[in-house]
Amino acid sequence: MLPLPQLESYAIRTFEIDCNKQLTIPALVRLMQETAMQQVLALNISIWDLEAYKLGWVLIRKRLDIQRLPTLGEQISIHSYPTGADRVFTYRDFVVHDAEGNILATSATTWLLMNTETRQMSRIPADLLARFSGYFPAKELCLTHALDALPTLDQPQRERSYLVGWYDLDFINHLNNVHFVKWMLEALPNSVLDQQVLERMDLLFYAEGNLDDLVHAELQELEEGIYLHQLLREKDGKAMATAKTKWK
Repeated sequence: MLPLPQLESYAIRTFEIDCNKQLTIPALVRLMQETAMQQVLALNISIWDLEAYKLGWVLIRKRLDIQRLPTLGEQISIHSYPTGADRVFTYRDFVVHDAEGNILATSATTWLLMNTETRQMSRIPADLLARFSGYFPAKELCLTHALDALPTLDQPQRERSYLVGWYDLDFINHLNNVHFVKWMLEALPNSVLDQQVLERMDLLFYAEGNLDDLVHAELQELEEGIYLHQLLREKDGKAMATAKTKWK
């Protein structure tokens, strides 16, 4: 079996930084997503390969740990690789390094396959699983899986609203997961985003966002530096995603 392509290198560009000239969290998530896409293309398990099965990959859980955010012009590399699978879930890890090899961030993610017509989850076809299961590393080399449960947000203290537009959709025709992250974080006070640094984000996805959906981003502070986030779909009141963040 050929070595698994698992490394992509990037230079941080001006449209990826904030007012502090460092990489934004949504931009970091987008670069991780791009790295995973390049790998699934190489493994012949991308959305285009799955069209014949009427399936698409959907992110359902994510844990993001950040040591440091790179700045404008800095060179980074992102390693990504599948780490396991069961009947319906697959797991993928990400490790971000700077030019000196120091770890900047890590992310453990959980995915499932969705039938693109029924929008229901599907088991992994055996022939698809065979295309990448041989690349799984030893368990001791993998990150701990993302959490599968979070506290309930029951006392929202801040809210922002968004309307899902055409350019917010991805190639599976639903709200791109990067916008889930962006909209949740933008509900935070500006002072947090400007003066503090995200240390950890745990995120669970429950439902799709579709074109013209009105989405409410709710926020609750649990204690100093720790927040609960929730995206609610206006038309049915359904929670699309929840998250917990820790800032320093």
